Parts: sequence; structure tokens; C-alpha cells
Amino acid sequence: MLAVVSRPPVQRGTHTAFGVYVVVLATAYYYNLTLVQLGVTDIGMQRLGLAMEVVAAAMGLLALVTLAVTLLSGTLIDRWGWGARTVRKCRVLFGIVLLQIGVTALLPAVASLLGFLLWIVACAVLLGAAIPVAFSLMIDLVAPSLRGYAAGTVTGCAFALAVLVPYEWAVGNFVPAAVAVLSPAAVVLGVVAGAPRLVDEPGDQTGRGIDGTRTNEPIRGRSWAVTAPLVGGVLLLFGAFFIDSLGFVRIIEQAQYVETSWQSSAITVRGTLAGTHIVGGLAAGAVYTKRRPLWVFAAAFALFGLAQCLYVYDIVVGGPSVLTTIIPLVYILAVSSYTTVAFALWPDLATTETIGRYTAVGIGVGAWTATFSSTALALVSELVQLQIAWHLAVVAGLSAVFLLLTARMWSLTADIDTH
Repeated sequence: MLAVVSRPPVQRGTHTAFGVYVVVLATAYYYNLTLVQLGVTDIGMQRLGLAMEVVAAAMGLLALVTLAVTLLSGTLIDRWGWGARTVRKCRVLFGIVLLQIGVTALLPAVASLLGFLLWIVACAVLLGAAIPVAFSLMIDLVAPSLRGYAAGTVTGCAFALAVLVPYEWAVGNFVPAAVAVLSPAAVVLGVVAGAPRLVDEPGDQTGRGIDGTRTNEPIRGRSWAVTAPLVGGVLLLFGAFFIDSLGFVRIIEQAQYVETSWQSSAITVRGTLAGTHIVGGLAAGAVYTKRRPLWVFAAAFALFGLAQCLYVYDIVVGGPSVLTTIIPLVYILAVSSYTTVAFALWPDLATTETIGRYTAVGIGVGAWTATFSSTALALVSELVQLQIAWHLAVVAGLSAVFLLLTARMWSLTADIDTH
């Protein structure tokens, strides 16, 4: 399970194509980390004065619409044979990003609940259409031997940007920051759409297997099949995203941890967090490349469990002041680990004929659904006034459960040398 075939690297992984992938995916993921997960909620509650329950329901609507459109978009990519059509996907994504910039710029003008809901639906449709297209670009632009490093670079850059931009977490700052960061992606996609030779466009009728080699066979649709590696990957990724959001949403509400988080007023703290994200992403990418995806999942769950236990200890007992500085770094390494797998795994498991559906299910179910369902559960935990120590103890227990599940999958595939 989660076996990834290793074969000689393809000779088309140029620096330009690698750079295009990193710019596009890093800015897109930054947008999700900041405006979608943080800015929209703040605007709903602080600017529009909506109750937390109403905003939570609106974010649930965003999650459901995004998931539905993501699954539809992934299915259409495979049905239309776009798996190996690099420039076609870049052109479509270019149009989506331009529309997303326009929709984002309109957010400050929203002044009612109805307008807020309409904006959320428009944003969700664009996000859902973009997810399979964007995440599947790795199979086109990055050689198999470099996919772990590309995923780690995207992870590090996206989170580092999210830590530093906007510097002040004010409602009015999220929208201009999101527009500014998305703009370079639009420029890069526009250039590639007009000059396909920059990324060595393979041609509309060539396919590629999971080892990255191309064939001369035309792309043909395949019936949908659920495979053990896909199920295993979705399950573990769901667990990682679920555990992350379930803990993080409550942690950032604790006043004693504000100055060691993304909201810190000290540039040295935020610089350290950003640097740790970069180091964590690159390290996870190296481990993914040299070892197996399960190594990275195991590291993520072990680090999450350690961080949650340290938080509980600090809250209940009151640890030394240095502990509040160390715990966020442990947490960051866990986040960087599983996020790297989220980018790299689906191109390694899929072919150009199945990359749309694999990506849609992997990201739509394994990441998107997990994030918003756990966020909603964390808000319920806060509403019923469950003590933070008990909440984080439960999260630590979930980390241990998924670590054991990872170990079980490891034992089932111990005889498979994936790298």
C-alpha cells in the first residue's frame, strides 16, 4: 500500500518547468492558507458582524461546493484526455486565476449575508475547478526524481509566505495580500500559455506513466478503479489534515501562544517560523524522494502527537518559557511533512489517464473535506466550552491512532522497495 514505482528519471524536467510549478502551486496554496481559511472567516464575523454559527455554516457551504466541483473537474480532465496536455491545463488555470483575482478583489465590497453567500459560492466554484488542474501539473512539469523536492519547495514557500504576509493580521490586509501573491502566478501562467516551448510541451496525444516516461499511444479513458494505494493515501492524508486543523483552531485562540505563532508581533519569531517551514518542507521532500511516503506520514503523526502532548503539559503543569518557543517548531515540522506528501503522492500513483480523478479525490476528500470538517468540530468544541487541555489530549490520541495505522500499512508493504 502506498507503493510508488521508482524508475529512471525522465529527461524533460527542466529548471523552467520546475520553477513554473513551484510559483503556481506555492501561490495557490498560500491563497488557501490565508484568505480562504482565515480571511473569509474574519470578514464574516468582524466586518459583517455575523454570528460564529452562521459563518461556520457558510464555510461548510464553501467546503461542499468546492468538493463537488473538484470531483467533477477531476473527472472531466480524465474524460477529455487533458492528463498530458500541459499547455491546455495552463491556459485553463490562467483563466481561473484571473477570475479568482477579480472575485477576491470584490470581497471587501460584500455588505450583506446574501452577498457573502454568493461570494462564497463563486469562490468555491473557482477553487474546485482549479484544484485538479493545478495539482496535476506536477505530472507534466516535474520529473519523477524531483517530485519530492518540488513538493517540499512548494510547501516551504507557501507556508513561509503565509507567516510573513500580511504582517499584521487585520481583516483589511488579507485581500490585498492575496491579490498581490496570486498576480505572479497569473503572469507565469500567461507566459506559458503563450509560449509553450518554455516547458517543453509534450504534445496533445502523448501519455506518461508513473515513471515519467512517455509513450506514443493516444490517451484513452479508463474505467474508475479504487486501488489500495489510493485508499491508503487518502485515509492517511485525511487523518493528517483533520488532526492539524482540529488542534490548530483551538491553539491559536490561546493568548499565551499568540506571540509564538503566525500572529506574533516580533519579526524574529515569525522569521524563525518561516525558516522552519522551509527547512521542514525541504527535509520532508528529501525523505519522500529517498524513502517511502509512509516514512513522511509516520514523521507527521509522531510530531503532531509530541506537539499536542507538550501543549497539554504546558497548559496543565506550566512548563519553562522556552517550551512555548519549541512547541510551534515541532508543530511546523509535522505540518510540513504531510503537506509535502499531499503535493507529490498523486502524480506518483496516477498516470496521465487517471491524474485528474486521483488528484480530485486525494485533495478534495483527503485534504479539503478533512480541513473543514475538523475546523467545524473544533468550533463546536469551543462553543460547548470543552477545556483546551482535554481537547488537545483527544487530538494527541488521534495522532497516536493514525501513527499505529501508518505502522500497520508499513508492515503490510514491508517487502516493497518503493525507492
